[in-house]
Amino acid sequence: MPATINVRPDGVGVLTMDSPPVNSLGTELVTSMKQEFPKLVQDPKVKAIVITGKGPMFCGGAEITEFAIMVAIGPEKMKENNPVAALSEMMDMIDASPKTTVAAINGPALGGGCEVSLACHYRVADGKASVGFPEVNLGLLPGAQGTQRLPRVAPLPTAMQMILQGKPLKADAARKNGIIDAVAKKDVIEEAAEWALSHPPAPISKREVHKTNRFMVAAGGLEQGLNTAVNAAPLMIAPRAIIKCFEAACSNKSFREGLQVEMEQFTNLVFSVESAALRHLFLSERLAQKVPGIDEKPAPLKKIGILGAGLMGGGIAMCFIQKGVPVVLKDAKQEWLDAGVKKIESMWAGQAKKGRLSKEKFKEYMGLLKPSLDYADFKDVDMVIEAVPEIMDLKKEVFLDIEKNTKPDCLICTNTSGLNIDDIAAVLKDPSRVMGTHFFSPANVMQLLENVRTAKSSVKTLATGMAMGKLINKKCVMVGNCDGFVGNRMIAPYAGEAKMLWEEGGTVEQIDKAATAFGMAMGPMALGDLVGQELFWKQRKAAGDMNKQTKTYFGPYELTDWLCELGRFGMKTPDPSIKANGRGIFIHRGRDKTVDPEVVAKLDEVRKAKGVTPRPVSDEEIVERLFYPLINEGFKILEEGFVARSSDIDLAYIYGYGFPPSKGGPMFFAENYVGFQKILERLKVYDAQAKERYTKNSAYLPIDYFVPSKLLEACAAKQGTKVFPGQTLIDVVLKDFRKSHDGAGPFSKL
Repeated sequence: MPATINVRPDGVGVLTMDSPPVNSLGTELVTSMKQEFPKLVQDPKVKAIVITGKGPMFCGGAEITEFAIMVAIGPEKMKENNPVAALSEMMDMIDASPKTTVAAINGPALGGGCEVSLACHYRVADGKASVGFPEVNLGLLPGAQGTQRLPRVAPLPTAMQMILQGKPLKADAARKNGIIDAVAKKDVIEEAAEWALSHPPAPISKREVHKTNRFMVAAGGLEQGLNTAVNAAPLMIAPRAIIKCFEAACSNKSFREGLQVEMEQFTNLVFSVESAALRHLFLSERLAQKVPGIDEKPAPLKKIGILGAGLMGGGIAMCFIQKGVPVVLKDAKQEWLDAGVKKIESMWAGQAKKGRLSKEKFKEYMGLLKPSLDYADFKDVDMVIEAVPEIMDLKKEVFLDIEKNTKPDCLICTNTSGLNIDDIAAVLKDPSRVMGTHFFSPANVMQLLENVRTAKSSVKTLATGMAMGKLINKKCVMVGNCDGFVGNRMIAPYAGEAKMLWEEGGTVEQIDKAATAFGMAMGPMALGDLVGQELFWKQRKAAGDMNKQTKTYFGPYELTDWLCELGRFGMKTPDPSIKANGRGIFIHRGRDKTVDPEVVAKLDEVRKAKGVTPRPVSDEEIVERLFYPLINEGFKILEEGFVARSSDIDLAYIYGYGFPPSKGGPMFFAENYVGFQKILERLKVYDAQAKERYTKNSAYLPIDYFVPSKLLEACAAKQGTKVFPGQTLIDVVLKDFRKSHDGAGPFSKL
């Protein structure tokens, strides 16, 4: 039963929410609570009531999957049968209880779970419990009376922090802010029962909003809170709707009138594409863990080896140590090793200095790190992750050294961002123990982890790699072993077109501004200076072909090659002669940057040499030429079978490349914001223009990233087809597409 009841000897009736794993308020649990709670109210033996959750959670809130069903039935039908209205009715039932009702908050009470606690007359929490409203992160607001109840018990700044920013409060802080009445020192249900028997009913719905909160609203406090939320996430629409609900709560409107405003705003949000995008990402994270064909139990990871103590290797080491896993950190030279350990120590010391890390924890972390120059120290590790420079011969050499010094079942993983992992693994006696683990720098900060499935990776290896990502709290996606994997392969046409738009007449500032206005964390030009302009310049020099193009880099090269020849790689190359702490396309001074005048002058030379006359470029063209080929490449990766599903691409771009969450990722954006037919049409236009450019002007290299994907064409032909709630049309079409098309990737037939 989703809700169970029992009556204690002292006459306290206990209703327990029992809907594992998080006691989410799905239709079944809400229906059950509406049936069981009245039994306690009507039972003459029951003197008071306690509501709690089974297991470690009080209640994790609404069942997210049901929102897709709401959207599918449409706004008109939802008015007739509103599942959120049923939840609100349950809150009214608890609130109106003639018997004192106390929430025994045994664990996290989030979203609708927090609303259940606020529907109770009082709240007693376990010391480790927390309360919060994360709905804003899904493009929603608390739709079961939370926006009207919280301002009646908490100071407005706290209410705004919780609902506008989605920040939870621990039990002690919640008590200090009036949200929780008591923090249990012993058993939370026992103390809640005592509280219920010694206090009269006190429904929050009957309380007035405190005068201080009303005064803050009149003084512009809500506008200030909105500005903070909008500055943090400018494309989000939920904060404005939340403000309207707070205005209603703190006005002369009655509690019931405030609820009407809340329901109206909630309904608008649940049918918005922004909320659909954020819910898509939430569910995509769950789905990414379910990798087709991976059905074995992962191997335990009790000790990890990291080869390479640079920025990447040190960051990876920190990820494991912070989860209590001992790490052997090896490098080839003592000075390299010392520098790596010093960097790790300084980062934790900085956290300790700011009070974010206790001295005891700092000492514990350093105790879990074993620096070494000897491969023999890898003898008992369960996994080695190499993070040495991107040189194929070096990778093969260290793989052989790792093999000689590790136990036979130790996984050997490479952090390569672009080399062929099958080629690296081929030097080993047992390549089934190899997979790619592509971390993003800095690894201790960036959330994305691309796990790479090679031709010979065993199922056990892959299962362990996915479990490893979960262990260290990464947003983990499984991809195939193709050039650039998923993220870097898709970013290549984006970066190439940024340079092309620049040569044609767009300015650096305009191109970057168009990208950031779209919602990207930074523009492509600024990104180039951050990553380093020399990355692909070095690769082309090593290959002996400065005109080389791969799936991970495209021309035009003239201007960036000129920068690299001058040693101006971007933020990593200071120029003391002009007091710049970085110089590339931009001159960087502190946090400020300006386009280098010498770069502008050089671009004029490049244009003249190529016979290019600059023209005006619109922001619309910039957005289309940056993002449509990026999306097209995502379709090609799917059709080739190098990723299982479209949502895995979306996760990679949200958490690894700064794509705006409110747009749901590149593939969601294509399906729900633009439409496949428009993207297909514009790709054909730009493909024709590109072909004319490189066929008529030999100074330009040929490109094929505007050539439409066959899968995109198939999706465009099916545009408008209805799919079941929770599905994407891309994946529905992809399933049929893979039946009739052979792809080179491992997911093409899975």
